[in-house]
Amino acid sequence: MLLNKSWHEYNESLIERGRILMDIGFLRSSKREIKNMNKGKVGAPFEYSRTYIQFLAFLKIGFKISYRTVQGVVRGLSDYIRIEEILSQVSCPSPY
Repeated sequence: MLLNKSWHEYNESLIERGRILMDIGFLRSSKREIKNMNKGKVGAPFEYSRTYIQFLAFLKIGFKISYRTVQGVVRGLSDYIRIEEILSQVSCPSPY
């Protein structure tokens, strides 16, 4: 880092370095995928889609983040999933 560079600029450069674009569109088809996975299944039903598990594994391994951080991601996505479920139950168009 250059000595004459401002902390604001340095901070922004770190943020930009960590910026990633993630497609979480798979969450929209998650229920359908789980339903298909459970067709003809004996025993307890699956609760999470393969795509969701693969996404979390990608985050964990690809970004070398802790399990607690992955847990935070799961909590954040579960808020998103709940919103989608609520909107579908009250017949409102999804904002996503």
